[in-house]
Amino acid sequence: MAILCVVFSGCSHKEARKEENAKVLQTKSIEIKYPTAEVAILGTFHFQSNVDAYKRKYHVDISAEKTQQEIQELLDHLKRFQPTKIALEVPVKKQEKLDSLYQEYRKGNFELPVPEMYQLGFRLAKQLDHPHIYGVDTQAPLHMENRVADWEQYAKETGVYDKWRYFDSYFTGKYASSDSLKTTMSLLDYYSFLNSKEVEDVSGQDKLNGMIQLGAGDSYIGADGITKDYRRNLRIYANMLHLIESDEDRFLMIYGSSHKRILRHFFEDSLEFTYMDISSYLK
Repeated sequence: MAILCVVFSGCSHKEARKEENAKVLQTKSIEIKYPTAEVAILGTFHFQSNVDAYKRKYHVDISAEKTQQEIQELLDHLKRFQPTKIALEVPVKKQEKLDSLYQEYRKGNFELPVPEMYQLGFRLAKQLDHPHIYGVDTQAPLHMENRVADWEQYAKETGVYDKWRYFDSYFTGKYASSDSLKTTMSLLDYYSFLNSKEVEDVSGQDKLNGMIQLGAGDSYIGADGITKDYRRNLRIYANMLHLIESDEDRFLMIYGSSHKRILRHFFEDSLEFTYMDISSYLK
């Protein structure tokens, strides 16, 4: 009906969009017999260097007294969200080990290493007196319908090489610029920046521009390569669904910021989650 309205009756795109939004709200109001939970995502950089495709050049000394104080300041703000469960970028298959380490930390028998799963996740969970902490991460296999021996040569032959390299260089520059700010801002201010809508909207755009066009109309190897990342995030979302136990569940996910844009979309469309914006708690 919205399309007919635009084409035939001359009503505005704004009116058509309003009608579409009403349908979405109606769908989200469906009553289900299963519990629903609230979820927020704290997008983070990895405290341990160079574990992502983007090899960062700017580092923060996590063990420094000033940094430790700033971490506590960040945790104090996260407490305002009042999470009942904390989910980390740790493989679900390592849950037993994760919980064992967390229980030792609660007893004072485990000194926290550098990664954010410990410095943020373990510390926050303990301060909130959570009995457990949860790993929800996983990987996804890369299934390619077609393969080429040399991606760059194929890109040149199909006329996509220059565009691919342009966007690759553009976003590498964006990520480097963003990464540098954590050396000039407090951690709280940097996390507020990193989790702002403006930054979140840019994050992940590299997946939808440049390389994805490689093989369009033929092999689609660019699009197939990108699906691995979406499959992984869908699996993470499925793991989160598996943790819901009651309507009182209130999840805080602490995850690499590159995941946030995709996961937010899944949570916003979910009938079993209500997505909460963590940025308001960081101000």
